[in-house]
Amino acid sequence: MAEIVGSAVIGETMSTIISSLGRKVEEKADLSENIERLEIAQIKMEAALDMSNKWQISTMPLLRWRSKLKRAAQECDDTLRQCKQRAIEEEDVRQHLSQFSFPKRVAHAAKSLVSSFIPFGNEESTKSYENVRRFERFADGANEFIKFVELGGTPRQYMFFDPLIGQLLTGKSLRYQVLQGSRLFYFGVRPMNFAERGVEAMIGFVDIDLKDPLKGLSLSFMLRLSESTDIFGVMIKCMQSVTPHFKVAAEHVKRELIQLPTQDFSFLPHKPHVQSDYWVNVHNTMTQWCRPNPLCCYEHNLTPCSTTTNTIGQSSLSSRMLSDMFPEEVIVVLLQCHILLPDQHKNSQNSAPSNDIGGGGSLNPDMRPLKLGILFIPHESPEDIDPAVESYALEVIDEKEHDTLHTNACLQDLDEKILPKAIDYLRQNAGSKMYQMCLKTRHGTAHLCVEKMSTQMQSARQSKARRQAQNRSVKIQEKRSEQWKQVARDLLKLWVVRASDKLQGSIRSWTAINKLPY
Repeated sequence: MAEIVGSAVIGETMSTIISSLGRKVEEKADLSENIERLEIAQIKMEAALDMSNKWQISTMPLLRWRSKLKRAAQECDDTLRQCKQRAIEEEDVRQHLSQFSFPKRVAHAAKSLVSSFIPFGNEESTKSYENVRRFERFADGANEFIKFVELGGTPRQYMFFDPLIGQLLTGKSLRYQVLQGSRLFYFGVRPMNFAERGVEAMIGFVDIDLKDPLKGLSLSFMLRLSESTDIFGVMIKCMQSVTPHFKVAAEHVKRELIQLPTQDFSFLPHKPHVQSDYWVNVHNTMTQWCRPNPLCCYEHNLTPCSTTTNTIGQSSLSSRMLSDMFPEEVIVVLLQCHILLPDQHKNSQNSAPSNDIGGGGSLNPDMRPLKLGILFIPHESPEDIDPAVESYALEVIDEKEHDTLHTNACLQDLDEKILPKAIDYLRQNAGSKMYQMCLKTRHGTAHLCVEKMSTQMQSARQSKARRQAQNRSVKIQEKRSEQWKQVARDLLKLWVVRASDKLQGSIRSWTAINKLPY
């Protein structure tokens, strides 16, 4: 009799354990549903708060209501992050258990079953449900809050943080170009409005010496615009994140941006939704590859990064993701300048003052300077990263990929280890022309390219610059078109390491035009 009872108990227990395995799937679905409901509630509350900022509120009840709604939105955000973290942890456990045999999974389920007898588990589930309902009630009341604000508040005349933004958000393009002696300055902003992405802009800054083009630099940006965007502030902040080898160029950019005469800026009146097909193609190609999801890092939508220890240590460059090093609205940063090889740099310093961007004086025609470019794509999410590593870096010498793959690398590795090695390699190997480096993390990539300037190329550029200097009426437009085509060609060198043929073909098509459309 005892054996029969024992068998029945064991059978019932096994049945309960197996049933608990099925309940885990239901719990996962419940957690996903809670996350989605919290996201909707948070969006509603944040939208209401954003709308209320455009009204001057003076009545105390509405001020209290806004304060309470703001606090609820913050609590909802904290709860949402906790739920996402829990989902990640549970998924890791499931992945780990899936590698076990069925008996081990049953044993784990039995342990979970015993834990479920403790009331705390049920209380936690009930509390989570109640929290979701609480935030949904706040979100549902946000519409009523806005109605009362419109009735009892006064519309605030919105003042843009940056006076340029008001013009750009209407679809107008900004342009500034001037020739001071032999130096050509160009600054332009081209906004585009997309239903799914909002207003985004391509920004370019160029400083070229027509007598000595190797002293010049160029800076290209893509970013999302909003009423509160400070364009120059964002650009300067990005320059603070560049690696030490680009610090001289970055400081030059910051200095020149501050000195730009904004009163001389001109705006081209374009209709907001009428764009050149050429620039629409360029913009769509860039955003498709650089940030396909425009909301990937908005607020806390990006899951916390792994705390994998890096071999270099926890410095500001190694402990932060690339996406954390730049303002969230930044999509692309491209900085290009010229430097001398170490021995050439010493010779130039002995012969001329060191006041140019590259750190030397006037360049000797016999010297072969290096063209240095760095491309940051903070929101690119590569698909070829091994799950066991957080990042990797690879090297490409004269378009041939090097066998060595640097796992768990960081931006500091590229600047302190790989880039000096690349410069030294080009110095010692006369036949080599180009050294490319690529850093890919789970969210964000960086691409560096060091290229020798051939004697023929250097001479041709200087001759063309001299010819342009004799025809001041056309050289600015010609130089602008030439500069953009060069940027497109450089993108091929910087970005297409392990890139698709489709992407390479799109970028090459940008250089096929004779004259840039407005």
